[in-house]
Amino acid sequence: MSHQIEIYDEKELISENLDINTLIIKACNFTLKAEGVCSPKLLSINFTDDKEMAFLNNKYMGYNKTTDVLSFNEISIGTQEKYNWPKEEKVSHERIGEIIISVPQVIKQCMNNFNHECVKLVVHGLLHILGYDHALKKEELIMFNKTDDILSYIFKKN
Repeated sequence: MSHQIEIYDEKELISENLDINTLIIKACNFTLKAEGVCSPKLLSINFTDDKEMAFLNNKYMGYNKTTDVLSFNEISIGTQEKYNWPKEEKVSHERIGEIIISVPQVIKQCMNNFNHECVKLVVHGLLHILGYDHALKKEELIMFNKTDDILSYIFKKN
């Protein structure tokens, strides 16, 4: 069984770019495989605008401004039980998290390669979900090198 990658674009900000969905799925599957994640996982990726991203960044991170990407790990069953939170329906894939991307930020940062920048942010968010960080210089070096390696694979010339 393979991983399930759900891509949402409710505001129809990327709906005309059909290639991006294929690239995102390829990048997520490759990243999960490279990191040794074998059991089937469910990952949600949401595209939004700066207004919603600023709201989410303020609510969850405490920064009253937009950002390019936010990632959230799935709440563990232990945490759900501890706080008596409602349980989700049983699914065949374990949900590992959600990545939210601001399309206007991708456009500002992309240097005329929207797909590359978008996939870069997805990989960045997924690495965060998998436990990587870049608060320290050593962590940054590891995380950014992994991101570059994955992008090289995804965008290699055949």
